[in-house]
Amino acid sequence: MGIWRLIILRVYNAFPPIRLCNILSPSSAPQASYNLICPTTEKYLTPSSILWTTPGTHFLTGTECLISHFDISYPGSGPITKLPTIPSKRHKMKGGGVGMRGIVSALSLQSSPDGNSGSSMLAAGTWTRWVGLYDAAGLGGTVGTWDISAAADAEADWGQGISELGWSACGRYLWVVERKSRGVLVYDVRVTGKLVSWLEGREAETNQRLGVSCFEGEKGMEIWAGGTDGVVRVWEGVGGTEGGVGCDWEWKAHNDPIGSTVLHPSGTVVATCSGQRAETNINDDDTSTDSEEDSSDDESASDSQQSPSMIRKTKGRTPDNSLKVWSL
Repeated sequence: MGIWRLIILRVYNAFPPIRLCNILSPSSAPQASYNLICPTTEKYLTPSSILWTTPGTHFLTGTECLISHFDISYPGSGPITKLPTIPSKRHKMKGGGVGMRGIVSALSLQSSPDGNSGSSMLAAGTWTRWVGLYDAAGLGGTVGTWDISAAADAEADWGQGISELGWSACGRYLWVVERKSRGVLVYDVRVTGKLVSWLEGREAETNQRLGVSCFEGEKGMEIWAGGTDGVVRVWEGVGGTEGGVGCDWEWKAHNDPIGSTVLHPSGTVVATCSGQRAETNINDDDTSTDSEEDSSDDESASDSQQSPSMIRKTKGRTPDNSLKVWSL
């Protein structure tokens, strides 16, 4: 196991530099830090997405209209390469209609047979609902960009920005996940913007990031996804059928939204974790009845406006903030 598998990258709004940490070290001190600073304003930029490249000597970050490439052997320095997703942010049309505008919220590298990601294609997604493909792991030219909003609104019951995307093992299909969406879009990258199918019934109508996992099974690519209802759903043979596709099987795993579903490479074990942001109920039992009645109308109004990812804790209900490991 390489050392890159034992370290993680942390990004905090309160601590601007990107920090490299050893997950097996008893000390919380970072191993190194890297700066991402706007050259015109000298303001620290906080990445909305981050991705290791193989073999783990470099990593990529996504910010507004920019993908940055870092070398971990140069701690304390900035990116060695920058890839703007539009020609110029100063243009009155924000790129003049070329490229994709917005914060790069998701990054994924195409699988490479030789294990060298330098020859792979990089996929990037934005909160503005655009997808971009870039050659040579993001160091080459732009392969193509397209807007997913029309297809997502028509087929996957709308969404509000790409939260995750990934590749099939063969590198032919790209799946795209949005926040506040009930589906997963599947594209054939051989034809830019060609929608092959959409996976129905994901149940992820929330701003909370609900992760999706991809696995190569006996029938081809499998998509595993958890929903706000605490149910894990599995789609098998993804890409082999066009149009809308329902899940092949499912099970109730948690009582709260499932933020992540991850399979072991062997395909025999799956880990799920759940939880959501909830308001703490500060009203005690000895609070006067009059004050509770006066505030009941306001509480009802505020609850109705809350996102599904943030609910008020109800008395007697314990939030399901748990990690579970399942044997298949």
